[in-house]
Amino acid sequence: MKKLILSTLSVLVLGSLIFISCKSKNDSSAITPTYKEEGGTGGNPSITNVTTTGTVATTATAYQNSSMSNVGLGGTWSSVGCSGQTCLTVNNTSTGTSISICFSAPPTAGTYALVSSSAALSGGGKAFMTVTNPTGQPTGTTWYSAAGSVVVTISGSSITGTFSNIACLQSGSAFPTVTVSGQVGCL
Repeated sequence: MKKLILSTLSVLVLGSLIFISCKSKNDSSAITPTYKEEGGTGGNPSITNVTTTGTVATTATAYQNSSMSNVGLGGTWSSVGCSGQTCLTVNNTSTGTSISICFSAPPTAGTYALVSSSAALSGGGKAFMTVTNPTGQPTGTTWYSAAGSVVVTISGSSITGTFSNIACLQSGSAFPTVTVSGQVGCL
């Protein structure tokens, strides 16, 4: 009889524990996911209010298609003397942009093929263009000629290199399309 009472009491206690533990709870202080409109915190998971934690990779404008035209034209561009120089360079004093076209020797009148490296200048008829701090790009950006040509004309002591829609590359990046048009020269 004692065993029967003990086993009945054990079943009742165990049943009571299960019933109490399974009872639904309304704990309003618990952490639960809510939307901004419900929780008022302004955080996720509201799909219309995406927030970010950690580092976010962004695309600088230097990695987007771009072009420069009218290089060397107008009062903000200046150049240095060119007697015996192997590079023709112009600088824009208002933007800090600098464009240089270099040759293996002081240029003579004619058409030069633009190459993508100064190491490729050996031999005649080749030139290499560098654009430092192109307008509309982050400071420190450098473009290099990829292909195209520059026409050099000489008038007295003045040398001018004219170019149009020169495809360029940018150091250290998988690069979209950029082009440069204008002229460099010296007096």
